[in-house]
Amino acid sequence: MHHWTGLYAPGHPILAGRIDALRGSLSGEARREPSRILLLGIARDRVLFRDRFFGGHHPLVSNFTEVLYRRHVATLGIAEDVTAGELAVFFRCLHDLRSGKVDVPPEEILFREGIRGIRLSPVDYKEVLSRGILATEAPARSEPRQEALWRTLLSAHLPTGDDERKIVEELAAFPELLPLIMKRAVAAAAGGLAPPSPAGRAPGFIEPDVLRRMFRRLGLALKALPPMRRKDLLALLVEGVAPPGAEAESPVPEATLAIARSMAEEYSDREFLELLASLLSLEGKGGKRLLRIFEILASERDVRGSLLPLLRTWNRENLRKKKYFAAKTWETIERLLVDREEKPNIEEDHAVFLERLSTSPGKEAGEHAPCPEFTTPFAEEAIRWRGLAVLVELLLSEKRDPDSLDLLAALEEAVPRLIDERDFELLDRVLVSFLDASESGTPARRAAADDALRSVDFLRIVDAVLASPGTQGEEKVGSALLSKHGALAAEALLEKLQVEEGAGRRKILLSLILRLGEKAVPSILSRIEGERWFFLRNLCFLLGEIGAPAGVPPLVGMLAAREPKVRREAVQALGKIRIPDPDAVAALGRTLLHEPFFSSSREDPVRIDAAIALTRIGGTEAAAFLHIGKSSRKKAVREQCEALLRTRETE
Repeated sequence: MHHWTGLYAPGHPILAGRIDALRGSLSGEARREPSRILLLGIARDRVLFRDRFFGGHHPLVSNFTEVLYRRHVATLGIAEDVTAGELAVFFRCLHDLRSGKVDVPPEEILFREGIRGIRLSPVDYKEVLSRGILATEAPARSEPRQEALWRTLLSAHLPTGDDERKIVEELAAFPELLPLIMKRAVAAAAGGLAPPSPAGRAPGFIEPDVLRRMFRRLGLALKALPPMRRKDLLALLVEGVAPPGAEAESPVPEATLAIARSMAEEYSDREFLELLASLLSLEGKGGKRLLRIFEILASERDVRGSLLPLLRTWNRENLRKKKYFAAKTWETIERLLVDREEKPNIEEDHAVFLERLSTSPGKEAGEHAPCPEFTTPFAEEAIRWRGLAVLVELLLSEKRDPDSLDLLAALEEAVPRLIDERDFELLDRVLVSFLDASESGTPARRAAADDALRSVDFLRIVDAVLASPGTQGEEKVGSALLSKHGALAAEALLEKLQVEEGAGRRKILLSLILRLGEKAVPSILSRIEGERWFFLRNLCFLLGEIGAPAGVPPLVGMLAAREPKVRREAVQALGKIRIPDPDAVAALGRTLLHEPFFSSSREDPVRIDAAIALTRIGGTEAAAFLHIGKSSRKKAVREQCEALLRTRETE
C-alpha cells in the first residue's frame, strides 16, 4: 500500500479505483452494524474496532490516526452510505493537516464540505458505543433529541461544563434541531398556545426567567462553535425567528427581541460585533429581519459609546493590512449603527427653516447664503476645539483639587476622539497639561494626573501617526508629541515594531524611537530576552545608535547569539558606542579570532566588523587582538586587520 493519500486529486486515474474499493469494504462493514455506522476508536498509531487494535504497523493507518489523535478526535464513524468523493475529501483533509497546509479542526472542514457520511467525535470510543451518540438517521430521531436538548436548556440549575458540552455537541451534530427549538421558544415567549406536551415531555408553559436563562445558555453554546459552523447555525436560526409570512421591514415582536437579548447577554463587545458580521452575510428576508433585531440590541449596548471606536479601529487595521473585504464589513456595521443612532437635529431644522423664510419665491435659494468667514468660527469642530483649549488653560491655572480633578476627567474623556481625528496639535496640548499637573500641586492632583497620562492609549497614537493619508505637518506634530513622553511612547513604539511587517513602516518606527534617545533604553533592555532574531537585530541597532553605556552588557551577551545577523548588529553597535569596556573588548576579540576548522563564509562579515569595532574603541588590548588577527586563515579577515593597523599607525 502506497502513501496515496498524499497523491489525491479529483478523478485521479489510479486512486479513483482504490478509493472505490476502500469505500465498498467500509460500507460493507457498516452495513453489518446495528446502527449502520462503522465506529472506530482512534489511538495514536492504530485503530480500535470493538475489542481489538488494528493497523499498528501499517503506514497508512498510523499516518491518519496520528493526525486525528493530535486534534483530540477519539471516535471515527463511517456511515453505510458514505461516497467515494467523501472519502477522497476526508483523505485530502488528513494530508493537508499532516503537511501543515491548513490549521483548522477537521470537523470544520468536513462540515464546510458537506460531508455527511463521515463523523468525528471527541467522545471516547467505548462511551460512543454505549450511548449511541453518532447516528445516521438524524431526522427520525430528532423528536427525542429535541426533547432532550429542550430539557437541558430549561434545567433550573446553573449550567455546568457537562451541560455546555452536551449542547454544543447536539447542535453541531444535529443543526436541524435549532429551528424547532426556536419555534417552541418564540411561541412560549409570546404567551401563545404552547405546543402539545405529551406525557413525559418538557412542559409547554415556561416561566420568563427560565426562558431567559435558556437562551443565555444557547448563546454561550453558539459562541463556542467554529466561525463557519456558527454562521450556518445562525442561518437555521432565521427559520425559527422569522415566520414564513413575515416581512423584513415589519415591526419586531417584543418576544423575539427578548429572546435575542438573552442570547447576547453574556457576549463581550468584540464577540457581539463578530456576531453582527456573521448576520450581515445572511441573505433573504429572514436574515435581514434577524439583523434588524440585533441592530436594536447594538443601539442598546452602545449607550457608553464602546462599539463605534472598536469598529473604527478594526476598520483601520484591516485597511492597513489590505484586508478590504473585512474592512468593508466593519464599515457597513458602523454605518448601520450610526444610521440607527442619528436623531433629527433641532438646530439644523431651525437653520433650514430660517433659510426658507429668507428666500423669496422670486430669488435664488443660494443668494442669501451666509458668509464662510462668519460661519466657520461657529462650526461644531471649531467650538469643540476652543472648548478643549479652554479646559487645558483652566487645568494649568487651577490649584484647587476638586476642580482640577473634574478638569482632568473631562480632558481624559476627550483624548480618544482627538486620536481618531488625528488632531495632534490639540492632543499635544492636552498631554502636556497632564504632564505639568503630574509634576506640581498636591499629592492627590499629581496622582490623578499621572493616572490620566498612563491611561492614554499611546499605541493608538502610534497607529494614527503611521496611518495614511496624512499631511507632512501632521506627521511632524505627531512625532514631536511622542518624543515628549519617553517611557510611555517607547513601550508603544516597541510593541508596534515587534509586530510590524512592512519594511517602510519599520524604518519610520525606528526613527521615532531614536528621537526618544536614552528615555527609550529601559524599555529596550526589558525586551532583550526571549525575542525573535529580527526584533533582536532592531534592538541592537537602536542601542548602538543611541549610544547609551547601559546597552554594553546586553550587547556583549548578543555576541553569543546563534543568528549571524544578530551577532553582526551587536558588534556594530559596540563599535558605535566606543566605550573601552574590558568585557566588550574581550568579547569582540574572541569574535575576531574565533576560527573553527570548518568555518562558514557567513562568519567573515561578523569578524571583519569586530575588527572595525576594536579599532573604534581603541586601546592596547584592542590593538593586540588586531595583530593576532593578521595571522588568520581567512584572507578577508587578515587583510582587514592589516589595513586597520596601517591606518592606526598613520594617525
